[in-house]
Amino acid sequence: MKSKIIINDYSTYSPKRRDSLENSPVRYLLDKHYLENKTKIENKLNRFISLKEQLCEISRDFNKDRPQAPNWINGWLPGADALSLYGYAALGNPRHYVEVGSGNSTKFVRQAIKDHDLQTRIISIDPCPRAEIDAICDEVVRAPLEELDTGFFSMLQEGDVFFIDNSHRSFQNSDVTVFFTEILPTLRAGITIGIHDIYLPFDYPNEWADRFYNEQYLLCCYLLGGMNRLEIELPLVYLYYCTESMQLLNDLWADERMKGVEKHGAAFWLRTT
Repeated sequence: MKSKIIINDYSTYSPKRRDSLENSPVRYLLDKHYLENKTKIENKLNRFISLKEQLCEISRDFNKDRPQAPNWINGWLPGADALSLYGYAALGNPRHYVEVGSGNSTKFVRQAIKDHDLQTRIISIDPCPRAEIDAICDEVVRAPLEELDTGFFSMLQEGDVFFIDNSHRSFQNSDVTVFFTEILPTLRAGITIGIHDIYLPFDYPNEWADRFYNEQYLLCCYLLGGMNRLEIELPLVYLYYCTESMQLLNDLWADERMKGVEKHGAAFWLRTT
């Protein structure tokens, strides 16, 4: 893999967490959305909880003898993210589940397909092949998102799920840039979109400063710019830290089989309109 060095010629710049973001207009927007949609949000969470028995059957720890099986404590996908992926698949039975960046997310969706006999086809877009993931996908595209023709995503229909867990960086011709400027505006109505590692209304964790993530700033601009053809579904960081609604999931997390599982999530779920 060819490595590149980014030269920072903006000599006064030093990345650091901006605490004022949590009191900015995006916080007001999320507060307003929550107050207007609290019942709808909590109904969705309660529907997820209806899947408790199947969810608790999923192993807490990694099983080296079953590398394709999901497990709750995996170091990459916190509990609420895994729950929402499983829930959107199990309850929606989408024809297509397309993901950019594969791994633990793939395993949870494949488990939902098995548990509920879903029609869902998993389509994985990820330039780094992993044999155990390829084997549980129906279609694998081993190329970066930015190298695909945007017409590829015309397969997505109402009811489908599109999960984004990519480089998290917007540069010239990067996956984030192409997604926000060329793919997102063209998607049909009724598609559920999850974007991972979104901390709005907070900034990225300070310990991530040297990663130069900037994806959520584009999403923030999109939201504040009017959310053309988009509506917010479940902004998991906001719901966990700024509301009490996520307590509806406590019955799941209190189960002995879930001991030690992270309760939060960092996916920001939206739906096209």
